[in-house]
Amino acid sequence: MPARKRRPWLLTGLALTTVALFAVVFVAASGANLSGSTFEGNDGNLVSNGGTDWSAGAPNLSAGQDVQNKQADNSFGNGTKEDDNTPTVVTGSIPNSKANLARFAIANENIGGDEYMYLAWSREDQSGTVNFDFEINAGQQPDLTTPGQKTLNRAVNDLLINYSFQGGSNTPTLTVRKWAGSAWGPEATISSNCSEGATNSAAVSENLGGFPAVSRPAQQFGEAAINLVCAGVVQHNACQTFSSAYVKSRSSTSFTSEVKDFIAPIHISGNNCGKLTIIKHTSPSGLNQAFGYHTTGGLSPGTFSLNDAATNTQVFDNLQPGTYTVSEDADPTGFAFASLNCVGAGGSSAGRIATAVIVGGSDITCTYINNQQLGAIKVLKSSVKGQALAGAVFSIAGQSKTTGADGTACVDHLPFGSYDVQETAAPAGYSRDDTSVHSVSVNVNQDCSGISAAQALAFNDTPLTDITATAHSEAPGGTSSSIHCVDASSAEQGNSPQSGENPAVAANGLAPGTYTCTIVVDP
Repeated sequence: MPARKRRPWLLTGLALTTVALFAVVFVAASGANLSGSTFEGNDGNLVSNGGTDWSAGAPNLSAGQDVQNKQADNSFGNGTKEDDNTPTVVTGSIPNSKANLARFAIANENIGGDEYMYLAWSREDQSGTVNFDFEINAGQQPDLTTPGQKTLNRAVNDLLINYSFQGGSNTPTLTVRKWAGSAWGPEATISSNCSEGATNSAAVSENLGGFPAVSRPAQQFGEAAINLVCAGVVQHNACQTFSSAYVKSRSSTSFTSEVKDFIAPIHISGNNCGKLTIIKHTSPSGLNQAFGYHTTGGLSPGTFSLNDAATNTQVFDNLQPGTYTVSEDADPTGFAFASLNCVGAGGSSAGRIATAVIVGGSDITCTYINNQQLGAIKVLKSSVKGQALAGAVFSIAGQSKTTGADGTACVDHLPFGSYDVQETAAPAGYSRDDTSVHSVSVNVNQDCSGISAAQALAFNDTPLTDITATAHSEAPGGTSSSIHCVDASSAEQGNSPQSGENPAVAANGLAPGTYTCTIVVDP
């Protein structure tokens, strides 16, 4: 059977210092809307008379519809009772004398810290007495649309609200019980000023939850509104998570009587606790860097880290009203805090501190952005005589760069860290004076344009000179000569020495210095 899926419903809290057996009886009021609410829960129709109603603005509305074919309809069998946690689902077993459910709806809102719950049902048959139990659970229930034994998912403080009236009466009695771990707690009476309800005294057009409209004769539609705080069921400005609900028909007013027809569980919505979401982004996006955070106000965990390349979101859900802060720790090396933006009522930011003032229904998202700090390495190539040299080849941070006319070469967009720099080839006509690998630390946020030539890593090359010395006998066979070219340390240079009738010595690529070529002519 279809059910409208919604987000989990977060109701104000069901806080108990001990697990107590507890329930409350509501005798529905009549007249004006329930105090504090504009919802019209006591007129037995679905049409707004100036406030909100099932067809006009019901807050956080969820609805479900039963299987209408009695032969295919599902129900609880084998004598299932409300305290049974492992009921059996059967099909086609709804006695005509029992209420045959059609649809149900549930809505909620938080007004000034008080939680209001609105319930409605419709049935296919008019058999007089009604005993409908609305079960509202923190967790999701198993699939109850298929036959067989099921294990229900119940948690302490789940709710069971009974809607009952005797034939001929349009005013219901409401009771609420809490699941105590193995059974539903007993009832207790509460003043009728905390609830209101009515069934339809005349035919109505019923379209609960947006399902197609069906004409329902008198007493085949009912509704109720309950202030759960006034009723003592939940606490003011507290919260408790609920995510599903379903409705069942009971065979009599006795709580131990059999449970028969039901409409399968639906997801229920609403957000009456608070929620704070912290998101981490880097620029450029997706960088693999962890950022640390710490919190105040009792957020758990108290410290955490986020990484835009992995887990970049931390959600704090089911928050009680109060003030909470999240602060980003000092920037990791190579990053700088850029911005913090909080959206959602109650969210604000100051520097790198996010503040969330949580009330019922708060949903605040704060996004941190940190810019990666990127540096640059620039080299300047000059002659030992001071001229800028083009054409020198450098390996800079693993990239090959050649100096331009101004003698510089540069690599930027480098994450902070240490990089190797080495001249790998000197310009033509110069010697590579420095062949070492230099380790350079990048720790300043800048690009190539931000580094002047005077700030560049300087390398000097030496200009080179070629010398040639020759001797040539003018008379064939007339003379024999020898040539010796040496440097200041008397080391032979080039192809020296040379001798014979026409000797020649060439010494290329000589650095500045004193060179001596001695030519001896032997006649």
